[in-house]
Amino acid sequence: MKTILLLPLLMAAPVLAGTSAKQTIAPAPNPCLTSWFAGASVGYLTELEEPMYNLHVGVTNSCWNVAGWNISLFAEVGYADTSESYNPGARPNNRIIAQDSYTLGQMGDALQLASSFSGLETGYDLDIVPITFNVKFERPITGNLNAYLGAGIGIAWVGLDLNIGPASYSDSDWVFAAQVFGGLSYTFTPNFEMYGGARWIYYANPSFGASLGSATLKLPDDCLLELGARYKF
Repeated sequence: MKTILLLPLLMAAPVLAGTSAKQTIAPAPNPCLTSWFAGASVGYLTELEEPMYNLHVGVTNSCWNVAGWNISLFAEVGYADTSESYNPGARPNNRIIAQDSYTLGQMGDALQLASSFSGLETGYDLDIVPITFNVKFERPITGNLNAYLGAGIGIAWVGLDLNIGPASYSDSDWVFAAQVFGGLSYTFTPNFEMYGGARWIYYANPSFGASLGSATLKLPDDCLLELGARYKF
């Protein structure tokens, strides 16, 4: 009887041993790798008709992705300025000279009128320094070519200098700023890429103090056409 009971166990032993030998341990998941990058761009503002320069630094993680789009976060600072001057020989376009708010064109008209009345050269210089925090989505299209899009919000410092002959007036304000952007990038090496695209930029209207007559300047929404480069550390 004992021999009959042991026989099936002996026959099953090689099968059990083979099953145990084929068992494998699942590999550990790949770690999420974080990398830093820095970049710069230069572009052309279609409304101000002036160049704009930007610098940014950011971070990305290999596990940050949505439906195949890799996600990056970055902070950016930009700079743009525009200026105009008017001489007494210039003919004023209209009679705008004192009101609560101005567009850049209306401010120029007022300075032209002031120049014609005073016989002095007049002008203005406007500086804009936006500081934004942005999220960017990027995914490959083919080969080393990628598409990207994103948006950001922040603040902008707006400084305005006016001059009427030897007299000058200066003031500044901090305003809300926002942007959306998109374009294409090309990866030359694992660490270096170039990109080109467009962005729509919005600034709230800055208000200036008593030195400039307590006026509000209506800044136009603008479109920036840009080309830039980025290095990954």
